[in-house]
Amino acid sequence: MRFSWSRESKLWSKIEEVSLSLSVLNKKLSARVDQMSRRNRDLFEACVKAYQEGDTERAAVYASELSQLRKTFNNTLRCQLSLEAVIYRLATVKDLGDVKMALQPIKGIVSKIGEDLQGALPEVSGRVLRVQELIDDVALEIGSADDIGYSKFEATDDEARRILAEAAAVASRRGERNIA
Repeated sequence: MRFSWSRESKLWSKIEEVSLSLSVLNKKLSARVDQMSRRNRDLFEACVKAYQEGDTERAAVYASELSQLRKTFNNTLRCQLSLEAVIYRLATVKDLGDVKMALQPIKGIVSKIGEDLQGALPEVSGRVLRVQELIDDVALEIGSADDIGYSKFEATDDEARRILAEAAAVASRRGERNIA
């Protein structure tokens, strides 16, 4: 569904707010990914050094921590890439104005990102929840705009058309009886 909306409308400002919030989240995730990447390198180097020194217990501890870090890193990186895809989709929505078609997948992706980050990065997960609320506000506004238009329901299959014709004939006969 396409809306004719100007840059001054409430819907436009809410979409801008969602877009800005997502960009901030993306920058925070990007910084976190960079931090984890550096920590990954440091832990790997410490593990290698421990092995070189013959301290296999310390190397095992580093390897275990590195394993957990990599799991969190991969999850965070996946969320960051998903968030970037949402940002690009929202930019397209702003350019083309086709809000309703793009909003449902965006809601699903942002919700999944929030779930994925809840355990690993709770501070970012809270911000994702705020973005979800903004998206819900936009969806409600679009829904109310959707209710304004009236679309006539028409029967589409042959059986329904036959029943409608029969009902119209009976209604016509009853109307004639009431008049007479």
